[in-house]
Amino acid sequence: MEAITIAEDISYGRIVFILLFASSLFNISRCYKVNITKQPHIVILFSFIFYCFLSIIWSYDPDETLYRVQLLIQYIIITVLATNILCDYKRLKWAMVAFCLGCGYIGIASFGEYQVNSVVDMSYRSEFTAGNPNENAFMINYAIIFLLIISSNLSHTKRMLNILCIIGVVIFSYFILILGSRNGIIMLATTLSFYSIPKIWKKNNLKSILSVLILVFGTLYLFFALPEAVQERYLGIQDQIAKNEMAGRGYIWSKIFDMLSQPDFPIIRGTGWGTFITVFSQYSGQQIGAHNFYLNLLTTTGLIGLSLVLYYLYRLFLYLKLIRIKNKSVYYLLLIIPLISMITTNWESRKWWFIMSIFIYTLYRLNKKRLLPHNEA
Repeated sequence: MEAITIAEDISYGRIVFILLFASSLFNISRCYKVNITKQPHIVILFSFIFYCFLSIIWSYDPDETLYRVQLLIQYIIITVLATNILCDYKRLKWAMVAFCLGCGYIGIASFGEYQVNSVVDMSYRSEFTAGNPNENAFMINYAIIFLLIISSNLSHTKRMLNILCIIGVVIFSYFILILGSRNGIIMLATTLSFYSIPKIWKKNNLKSILSVLILVFGTLYLFFALPEAVQERYLGIQDQIAKNEMAGRGYIWSKIFDMLSQPDFPIIRGTGWGTFITVFSQYSGQQIGAHNFYLNLLTTTGLIGLSLVLYYLYRLFLYLKLIRIKNKSVYYLLLIIPLISMITTNWESRKWWFIMSIFIYTLYRLNKKRLLPHNEA
């Protein structure tokens, strides 16, 4: 249990959370009124929380389920407030900058760990110092996306700010590399690909190609500057996937599927929100997380809860799809990166699957009201 909740208690991610909330409260008098009925994703989240609350009735561990539901309520309150307070692009931009500052603090703290320990060791022990490396890698990746979004919305006259954004992306990329998170480097590669390929393919001009080359080769230089043992750790990702090992996750997932296939397992309603470790330990004798958010949902909330969360993610995809703006590929990363992280990370105790909707819906709403820079007619 401690392995899952420790990041919630002492992670530097709380710094990001506080900065985001503080920035969203700036000049609150000019903000929109809270209107949940016009935000389908909020309604879906409320429905999911209510279902999790009902699951206390049949939960394998009612006390743990109640505690987890209380956390969900905290997350939804912050999500509703921040979503309805970020009502113009200037405020949204400062919220993204605040997020990047918090992630910079995480990166500096991780760099301090890197100076003392090897990256391989830090991947297993850093949750007690600088936070869980997989969660930190996700947050820093999100900061990179924010910098790319801010950069894409800058006017051509602000070249220096654009250069600073690119430099920030390279620095954050280095922070991800030193975390030793395989999941993190997959997310980073995805982010850089989504940014680079459309930029070269569509614009096909010297400046675009040059900025992409600086970004890519700068990141590669930092990669090859890492110790050889660290490089081998990352280069072994393909073998891990081919052998279905995934750092031991393949074995855990196979045991979960065996458990779910049992005739007496409540696959429709689940075992109660937050009870995965309790249930899995009874079946396998191992007290360990699922390391897969989707399998955790299927286990604890059944097909009903999983369907609600998938519908929530689908709504976020629709928001992104309806944004009419050039070079939209970077915006899709706001959803793609969390989906990747959810595959190998315990997201049930994280607040980020709520908070990502703040940015996605706000960008959609601002674009709909033509309040985003460079809005496409």
